Amino acid sequence: MEFEAPMTMLSTLTAATAWFTAAAFAHLLICLFTGAGRYMLKGLSTGFVFFILAAAWQHRTGAADLIALYLIIALWLAYLMFFVNLLNSVTLTMLARLAHEQSGAMEEAGFHDLFNEETAIKTRLADMLANGFIRSQGDNIILTPKAGLLLNIVFLIRKILSIDVIG
Repeated sequence: MEFEAPMTMLSTLTAATAWFTAAAFAHLLICLFTGAGRYMLKGLSTGFVFFILAAAWQHRTGAADLIALYLIIALWLAYLMFFVNLLNSVTLTMLARLAHEQSGAMEEAGFHDLFNEETAIKTRLADMLANGFIRSQGDNIILTPKAGLLLNIVFLIRKILSIDVIG
């Protein structure tokens, strides 16, 4: 199969936007019908499937455009980061807590009681336990193989990008 001339910038942007929009819509439908659990797995899987479909479509039409493929994956990762940050935002959690107060007000001391360091650590540990990143054995917290794999991937990416681990 012969490849045609590279796509124009407008067609590149249009193709990337169309594939990204389709993937985002599919992801939102998947989450709507299957619940909020395993958000990241669903997001990464959906993005990967649509990326492969876009690459296959380009190959079939003979219009290889690596820039469009790059834009699709970059948009997808930005989309996931945006929603992960929304889901884990302390500020939004605090504002939502305030909004649920019947009086519309809450004393500052109440925020300190709800959002102190101990509460934050307990919440994070509960999230890591629920997501299978840690398990509890007596008084000890143990990393699971799933967490080890995630850490190895992150450390490899950091090494490739020459990012020093701080803290």
